[in-house]
Amino acid sequence: MNRLQGRSRWTVLRNVGLAAMLLWAPRSVQAQTVVPPPSAPASVLPRLLLPGDTLLRPLVVTGDSVRYALTMFRDADEIPVGRLVEALRADTINGVPVVRRVLKLQRGTMQLVDSTVTDARTLAPRVRRALQQNRRVLLEFNGARIKGALAPLDAPPVPFDTTLRVVPFDAGNWELLMRALPLEKGFSVRFPVYDLDGGLREYRLAVTGSTTVQGEETHVVILTLARNRESVVWVSKQTGVVLQIETMLGETTMLRQVRVLR
Repeated sequence: MNRLQGRSRWTVLRNVGLAAMLLWAPRSVQAQTVVPPPSAPASVLPRLLLPGDTLLRPLVVTGDSVRYALTMFRDADEIPVGRLVEALRADTINGVPVVRRVLKLQRGTMQLVDSTVTDARTLAPRVRRALQQNRRVLLEFNGARIKGALAPLDAPPVPFDTTLRVVPFDAGNWELLMRALPLEKGFSVRFPVYDLDGGLREYRLAVTGSTTVQGEETHVVILTLARNRESVVWVSKQTGVVLQIETMLGETTMLRQVRVLR
């Protein structure tokens, strides 16, 4: 995997699934800068979406659990990366409805876990905890302020505290936005996200059409993560569940995440 190393590819994979934690060494916390997608005239910029926007519908989950297969395609090679399980559960904290989301990546005997708590009404992030390949991560969100701790597996945690200029979404939870937005052909938005390795960023989402995947009608969504870094996402029109994601990592390299049917 040495040919695939690099910051931009780490960011892409981390947001496609936990597979990135198997492929790259962790980075240290970076300065908080905004890294937008390719620039465009202000008159054609998509609507800026923030937590609590009126476009967002309250999340309703019923104990969903979805399994995915992760596969790397490089030249003529097809390389299994692992299996990913996403579990969603509704809960309340001090009377506020929240969604608990847990991602578990299994590769051989190694299991990596990423769990989050998100406000079900506004999609504002509350907490992220992650056990990654070589580190433990804790993030606590309070509006634009983010506190947390980062620690190697065999060392005490290093705390940090930062305040951003806007209230972000959690970079790893963009799939939840798919469930909360009124997706239709031609719909597009941009939204700030916070990622521990990349700081404050701006993602863009655009619905380009529809097609059938695994027997379900889906929206075809282009998710722009950074300049020249896009993922194509197929989202079920009926359930809002992501059925497939494809991300080009190079001219001849692609990562595919596909729902596994029971």
